[in-house]
Amino acid sequence: MTRTPERNAPESRGPSVSRRLRWGLLAGLGFVIVPLVYAAAVLTSTGQRVEDAALGGVRESDLFGSDTALNVISVPVILLLVVVIAAVAFARRRLAVGLGAGVVVLASAATSTLVKRIAERPEIAQSTTPNSFPSGHATIALAALFAVLLVTPRRFRAVVTLVGAAYAVFVANQTVVYGWHRVSDIVGACGIALFWLGVVRLVGPRVDRGERGDRDGDRGPRRIVTVVLLGATGVTFLVGVVALVVGLTGGSDGHDAILVAGRMASSASVLAVVAVVWLADGQHHVTRSDVSAPPARA
Repeated sequence: MTRTPERNAPESRGPSVSRRLRWGLLAGLGFVIVPLVYAAAVLTSTGQRVEDAALGGVRESDLFGSDTALNVISVPVILLLVVVIAAVAFARRRLAVGLGAGVVVLASAATSTLVKRIAERPEIAQSTTPNSFPSGHATIALAALFAVLLVTPRRFRAVVTLVGAAYAVFVANQTVVYGWHRVSDIVGACGIALFWLGVVRLVGPRVDRGERGDRDGDRGPRRIVTVVLLGATGVTFLVGVVALVVGLTGGSDGHDAILVAGRMASSASVLAVVAVVWLADGQHHVTRSDVSAPPARA
């Protein structure tokens, strides 16, 4: 008789820190990020001036403009996403995980709306741009990625992560380019999405059960994703620093350079959060159990 060898749950092969503690720490990190960024960037004159300097680089014709990537995010699309997530979870017989994924999307969107109404922006720096903390678009883009990853088999998460991260970065960039949001709004959005994902992974059901449908897939794509996420985060951060220095020391092009710095800072924030989630999920680990063992005969 031939039988497929048992596989241990992938989550147990992750870092030495336990699964629940790992996600609990990330939930705590997301919870702390939001008030700290709000206090530093929104409630201080220095923070407001630095961020408003980036808005000064937005062309008048683009201010509060729109883009297809931003217009896609709407209430009907969010509800459709939840339905699709539920359908995938039902097909995989993981209804509890699908429910948790729905919570990530809906709770993140609701929290972003609530914080936006509570976290008022005092006009310390005499800015004419209205309150926008945090970015609802960036929150939903990240929460949608995290929710889809919850119901996606591990062997497909490399592709989903890259596509979802690219879209989330594009959304974050466009909100800054069109003057919809400041960098702090994007960082706050990252904190909210990270918080709810951490909560769901902390108290919710185990996402990966170690069964055949949850196999990791080839090691190559996972290694590539790890390198791309970490490398892209580092590159965008460095480009942002250089652009900021040029903006502070430059002449007439200073506002344009600072706008580039703001875009890079927003992109780096999104990429860093996605990279942290990728690593916390244990996707970067390569062990002997990833290799299919020869069938045992009895």
